[in-house]
Amino acid sequence: MKKYIKNLLYKKKRQLYNYHKKKLHRVFWENNIDNQYYGHYHILKKYSKTILPYKINGEVQHGWASKSGITSADLNSNDEDIKLKRFYVFSSRNKELANQAGYYNVIPIGAPFIYIRDLYKNLNNFNKKSIIFFPSHSHEWAKFKSPIEAFKKYVEDIKKIESHFKNITVSLSWPEYENIGIRKLFERESICVISMGAKENNPDFLFNFLNHVKKYEYVSSDIFSSSVFYSLIIKRKTFIYGDLISKNKIYKLENKNPAIEIYSHYSKLYPELIWGNFKDTSYPSIGEKELGLRHKKSPKALREIFNWKLEHIF
Repeated sequence: MKKYIKNLLYKKKRQLYNYHKKKLHRVFWENNIDNQYYGHYHILKKYSKTILPYKINGEVQHGWASKSGITSADLNSNDEDIKLKRFYVFSSRNKELANQAGYYNVIPIGAPFIYIRDLYKNLNNFNKKSIIFFPSHSHEWAKFKSPIEAFKKYVEDIKKIESHFKNITVSLSWPEYENIGIRKLFERESICVISMGAKENNPDFLFNFLNHVKKYEYVSSDIFSSSVFYSLIIKRKTFIYGDLISKNKIYKLENKNPAIEIYSHYSKLYPELIWGNFKDTSYPSIGEKELGLRHKKSPKALREIFNWKLEHIF
């Protein structure tokens, strides 16, 4: 009888332990890779002054997007379970497009980038006539047809305007940076090559971006992308230059490259950012609009919507 009671108590203890362990894992230890891209989770946690390792109770938009910012919505997903999830997007436009796709549990909070502490610190300590380029990069869903040929063309484009600048740097996406052949194309022309690192499991990614871009007076890309709007919001003279996307079919895609349509639309929306119209100035208001600065939450408000509070544990 004594042994039976002891075994029964042990089983109850294990059940209780497993129950609480499972419940704690629902609240703690962020394991959603979507929220960890580019160090977003770490930025938001630090800004909100949260010590405990809470999970985000939804999915955060990866980066600037011309559409909804919700990957499954942009891919026309009909999965009703996904539509029940909560999504945190950058802007009102992202939210409206998400709603149109049937996603209604959507809250605009602005880009995680705008939550970086000291975002606007030391903005005037840059090197005069210096520029950093952010060329197109490959994706999980879109590989380059011929990366060497594509970047040969980009080097040629840079050389056409290099006389306007004293020193030039190119920041490559991690997969391209690991390609020695691509790096050598730039290094042969005395162009410095760097990378912000991998986007996964890299809490320093956006801090690296900020620390590097603050050193330059000018920023350029051949596409409208996160790097463009991040640079604009910190008052860098930013322009779109090069035709890797607009004229060359550089990706292995079965369907039409959506980036071409994005380029066409935003070239008309923000013609002042195109190199041919560039007036040697910056337009931080464009960055503020596209990154949803008006939706930025206070530390307390962010904790509230994420349910980052002690009572949520119980």
